[in-house]
Amino acid sequence: MRLILLRHGEAGFDAAKDELRSLTDNGRFQLRQLLQQHSQELAGVQRIVHSPYVRTCQTAGLVREVQPIDAESLNLLIPESSPQNVVNWLSEQSDDSLLLVTHQPLIGLLVSLLCEGDLTRPEPMLPGAMAIIELAFPAAGLGQLQKLLR
Repeated sequence: MRLILLRHGEAGFDAAKDELRSLTDNGRFQLRQLLQQHSQELAGVQRIVHSPYVRTCQTAGLVREVQPIDAESLNLLIPESSPQNVVNWLSEQSDDSLLLVTHQPLIGLLVSLLCEGDLTRPEPMLPGAMAIIELAFPAAGLGQLQKLLR
């Protein structure tokens, strides 16, 4: 499985709840640049799965401008989710290439768990950062980080 992990773009702090925070104009601009510059990395992605938060829905929408594929929301991808539960979910998926749009701290912990086998060194994924991981099988320590794009 080729797994692409994308942290949502820069979001504002003007919403009543964290779940409702939207991407800033700068966040949209930076994401569009990243996605256009690395559109070849998105070729072959079969599905986008994102958290239900506004900023990840918006980020998934920007990905769909470059790679028009199905997108779906998954509560498992909220910031506080267990990385192991996400890995367990991944092991049940049949996609050859999958893109997950999520948040810190989950995304950094996922990179650490999949590539290092533990949670001791989470990857410091900034807004709009993308990690590409190759997995023979989705399990702790079996992933190989191919690229980290910012």
